[in-house]
Amino acid sequence: MTNLAVRLILALALAVFSYQVRAAEKAVIRIAMPEDFYPFYAVDRDGTPGGASYEIAEAVLEKLGYEAQVTQYSDMRGALQSMAAGSQDMMVNLTSTPERDKLALFTSTPHIYETQDLIARADSPIEYNGRLLSIAQFKIGVNYGWTYGPEFDSTHYLTKAPVLDSVAQLKGLLSGTFDLAINNQQYFLSSADRLGVRSAFKVLTPSVHVLPVNLAVSRRMPNAEAFRDQLEQQVRQYITTPDYRLILRKYGFVLPAEAAQ
Repeated sequence: MTNLAVRLILALALAVFSYQVRAAEKAVIRIAMPEDFYPFYAVDRDGTPGGASYEIAEAVLEKLGYEAQVTQYSDMRGALQSMAAGSQDMMVNLTSTPERDKLALFTSTPHIYETQDLIARADSPIEYNGRLLSIAQFKIGVNYGWTYGPEFDSTHYLTKAPVLDSVAQLKGLLSGTFDLAINNQQYFLSSADRLGVRSAFKVLTPSVHVLPVNLAVSRRMPNAEAFRDQLEQQVRQYITTPDYRLILRKYGFVLPAEAAQ
């Protein structure tokens, strides 16, 4: 075999190998993640993302042939701004509101549900009877950019004190800056536990709202509507699988059938 033939064979082999490598590479989907919101989403100290919503979204993306690339922001404001600018493609845990609908498209099938709860200091005499009017006299710490359900969001007789993130909210409640905070109880109490102040708080019942949580796609993403539809189809399929149920149990969520028993 001549040197020319050898070179041609090697060149052909290299071209085939390069094609296989490119074919094996997955398109990257850029995920905007706000401050840690465990057990729904969070980033470990080594930079590894996790949480129920993240792992569900990661599995759905993998089935569609995509690779997840997470950028974490210090608060919800930064994450939403990145979606509005198109510098990030999607968020894994978001609920549709009129304002958010301007910057994102949402899957219609929730992949998980979260409660929004009123939290008071443990020594507080405040009670909640399920009617927002019963807490109208109190100052309530809320997080900028969050939604707490249509009724709470649109109520103007409540005194709402916005803060940038949940840590500021927790510290404000602890220091007496406001009388109540509203947040997901699992996340808020786990944060308080990490700070060693879990016993300083109590959760008031019932929950203010149960939020259906969806995947959100930036409207600035090319072919955003088609991508949202792909996600929707895969979410519908994935929530029927044993793998989905394993993720819920891993992070302490009760399955709907179990909750009814």
